[in-house]
Amino acid sequence: MRVRLAVTLGFLLASTSASAFVWPNAAERVEKQLKASDVGARRKAAQRLGQLPESVARRLVLVALEDPDAEVRLAAAGVALELGVAGAGERVISWLSDPDRRVRLSAAELLIRAPEKRAVGALGRALSDPDGGVRAAAAEALGASQEAGATMPLLGHLDDTSPAVRRAVVSALARLGDARAVVPLIGKIQDSRPNVRRAVAVALGELGDRRASSALLLALRDPDEIVRVGALEALGRLADPQATLAVSALVEDDPRSPVRAAALDALARIATPEALDVVIAALASDDDGSGKGAARRALSGMGAKAVPRLEKCLAGQPAPAVADGCALALGDIGDRVAVTALVGALRRGVVRPRAALAALGSIGDPASLPTVLEHLEDPDPLVRVDAIDASAALLDPQKPDGRAVEPIARALDKARRHAGESVALIRLLGQTGSTRAAKVLAPLAEAADAERLRVAALEALGEIQGAKMDAVMLEALDADEPQVRLAAAVALRRTASGKSSRAILDRLEEAAEQDRGALALALSGAMAHDEIPADVERVQKLVLASRGGQRDALLEAFARAPGEKTFARLVRFAKEEAGVEDRAKLAEAVAGRKDARPLLASLAKDVDGAVRANAIWSLGVVGQGSDEALLVHALGDRDVAVAANAAAALGRVARRSKLHAEKALCPRLTDPRAAVRASALDGLALAKVRCAKAPERGLLEADRSELVRARAARLVARVPSGQPEKDHALLERCAAEDHSGVVAAACAREVEPLPKGSEPISVVVVPLGEADAVPRAPFALVLSDGSTRYGLTDRRGQVFEIAAPRGEVSLSVPAPLLR
Repeated sequence: MRVRLAVTLGFLLASTSASAFVWPNAAERVEKQLKASDVGARRKAAQRLGQLPESVARRLVLVALEDPDAEVRLAAAGVALELGVAGAGERVISWLSDPDRRVRLSAAELLIRAPEKRAVGALGRALSDPDGGVRAAAAEALGASQEAGATMPLLGHLDDTSPAVRRAVVSALARLGDARAVVPLIGKIQDSRPNVRRAVAVALGELGDRRASSALLLALRDPDEIVRVGALEALGRLADPQATLAVSALVEDDPRSPVRAAALDALARIATPEALDVVIAALASDDDGSGKGAARRALSGMGAKAVPRLEKCLAGQPAPAVADGCALALGDIGDRVAVTALVGALRRGVVRPRAALAALGSIGDPASLPTVLEHLEDPDPLVRVDAIDASAALLDPQKPDGRAVEPIARALDKARRHAGESVALIRLLGQTGSTRAAKVLAPLAEAADAERLRVAALEALGEIQGAKMDAVMLEALDADEPQVRLAAAVALRRTASGKSSRAILDRLEEAAEQDRGALALALSGAMAHDEIPADVERVQKLVLASRGGQRDALLEAFARAPGEKTFARLVRFAKEEAGVEDRAKLAEAVAGRKDARPLLASLAKDVDGAVRANAIWSLGVVGQGSDEALLVHALGDRDVAVAANAAAALGRVARRSKLHAEKALCPRLTDPRAAVRASALDGLALAKVRCAKAPERGLLEADRSELVRARAARLVARVPSGQPEKDHALLERCAAEDHSGVVAAACAREVEPLPKGSEPISVVVVPLGEADAVPRAPFALVLSDGSTRYGLTDRRGQVFEIAAPRGEVSLSVPAPLLR
């Protein structure tokens, strides 16, 4: 989806924790009290550990964990668990034999988060603890240890009297991946509790040993649905062809049944011709109310391996619902080799137009554009809408394609009575990027009967570089309707030539207060092509004479003007006349200049955190490998927004150069600040690299931050490692078990290609509870490539991004509010 130039979104300002402010001497007082002889004083100090800055709390927690008093240790353990304090696990091993049940449980829980090799023996003994909660936590900690020596103690407790403990033991054995557990687990497939039976089935699938197939086939008759689903998921992982017949029998269930969905997914994984025939046939009854039924999801999940079978489906004469399902699955997979088969099936009437058009749009091969354009004038309005959507997916204004202009213009002429369809077709003309389309759009932009059509025409003109329609857009700047003026300003920012600068400056010097914002927006586009010194001087004078938000808008225009003399003016202004807000805006706005690196390097050392954050982010746009040292240094900045932006910037620079970003980013996966950990994962994903020993897997399983776990899921899914099966199993377990719906969705989400192309955007930040944008408000802007920019809004309450990857943007929780 094309990003809008201005986006108004709210974000949740979570309540700050008590650590938002502490007196400077608070840490010293707490540290002193932790050493007091009075146990009451030590207990009060331990209760305050969570209120201290994280760096201090981590150090003092390790001290408090050694306290002889149980209450002090428990309070410290709670903070250690929340913060993920390194070294905490080693200090609590002896707690596993403590007489206080709370202490034993706390130790086991800490060892889950902070595994310790030396704890395996003590945890094995804890499996005999009289308390079931302690036994279950000990089992989970043994699984987290990843030590081979943990297997035998766990196997000795498969028959624990507590179902919760048995389930924990089974899950721990699955995590360890030890083949010695297969036969004992087979014997537990008929446990008395369904949750345990399901855990056994899942574990057998994760262990990947086909010796378990017969036991899993037996579990397909289980009276409990969750057990049958678990057994089917396991059989899919084992991909044993001998299971095809038994699994196929379950496809006859209700289309909405989870058992049917799991059976189809298992058959797609088994992927024998017989198995795939069953999945293809199931497309005929694939309506589960979701819009994408289980059979189609199963085929899509196969990826390129399913393409030959789906093409074979379209080569025959299947039932219409089956043919449509095959076409849509090919669209989901997105392999361009399928375009010929889709077009042929559409022309032969095998696939209905709506399914074929949706599939061709999803695949995105411009070669299919002529076929899609033929349906812009279809008698069926729903087909026409699908043809418009598919055409929009196939057209890229950065790659002009004049073939589409005449078919779209003819369809537009026939759609005059349908305003919504006309607007969509007008915007489609802009997406052609062809200057021929400008001739069709100009009359509409000048005097369309409806304001909505005129706005759409102006927006479309803004997509066409070299259209030479500045005069039309300049005239629209004088329109009575505010929306028309804004659309004209946005279009000029995108496509104005340098020749428009003078006319816009003339208007700006005489404009009423309410029009100056739109004019400044238009000026920034015109100045990007203006090397006329007189115009640059006029802009600089306007900057000096302006205040507040208007000054920020003019600075954006000033910063975009090309030429060495202009850059010298910018540097001089930054050093001699710019205040803090001016410097922050310049650090943001000069990201479009290749000559801006020296200025950005200087601003990256500014005393103000917002200036540094913008400068470091902008270096990610224009920086080179030689900027590595500066970006690496910024990773340790005390301002969390600066450090997080540095992580993402390193990933972006590494993507363009031979920079080995993992050397700097992997150590940051243990940074105490959630935003930095998350951005380090983003940077690794952008650079397409993973860390040695895959610590991102550990973050996905156990990090306390929902944001970090979701980012770890994306990295594991997007960037292959040397252990793809382990990654896949981890993502599946996360999708099924993570307590956060956001993280579970991230683990289940299909990998999408990185966006191509970029464009300037302005984002208006309206915090929740506010009526208007707020200046200098903290923000977190999530871009379509997965990176997140942190910082403070400008004096208008806006964020300017000169090279946002094309796609959707959103606002998230600002860095200072993340824990």
